[in-house]
Amino acid sequence: MFGNYAHTSASAGARNRGAATQDRIVERAVHIASVEGLSSMSLATLAKATSMSKSGLYAHFRSKEALQIAIIDEAERTFRRLVVEPARDQSGLDRLVTLVRGYAAYCADGPFDGGCFFAAASHEFDGRPGAVRDRLAAFADGWCTELRACVKDALQRSELAPGTDPAAVAFEVLALGLGGNFYSQLLVGREAAARLSREAADRLIARHGAAQRLGANSST
Repeated sequence: MFGNYAHTSASAGARNRGAATQDRIVERAVHIASVEGLSSMSLATLAKATSMSKSGLYAHFRSKEALQIAIIDEAERTFRRLVVEPARDQSGLDRLVTLVRGYAAYCADGPFDGGCFFAAASHEFDGRPGAVRDRLAAFADGWCTELRACVKDALQRSELAPGTDPAAVAFEVLALGLGGNFYSQLLVGREAAARLSREAADRLIARHGAAQRLGANSST
């Protein structure tokens, strides 16, 4: 009995160490991929950054595609922590304002070395059928669904102008974020892009009939 217990404990410990190593790999890989691109990310660069060999990387991920999808999973966890979780206990317009401002900040001055990870990866894979594109599309669909649901909730609470189209608002928010990333990476730098994105986010909400509530939210 004790032998089996020891074997089970050892196996569990090995699995935990393996999971911790995988986490360390993808946490570093997402930054590298944001700069180099998911498809062109050098395994040699990743191996050096994680103090591992290429064969060691493949021991944790059965293929480069599996690694790419794991990197997307990690990028989404970061996105949800920075953009979605701050609005977790809010509803209606307050939630929408938090989501839109959080997304604008994430895209213009976010956590990754190469700017918005999803902007870069989507540009890279939007014309390439396969599992990686499907995973990126699932993220985008989930984010737009979140925004549409939030707009519908605000409409039901009479916090947005009647007739506001949830799909149109989601489109505008996505465009705002991508524009902020473009300005940040290519034109004015992170600080200026973050300011412009924040102002654009406020105008977007106000344009849909929420100027008074937006001012109240800004003062809290």
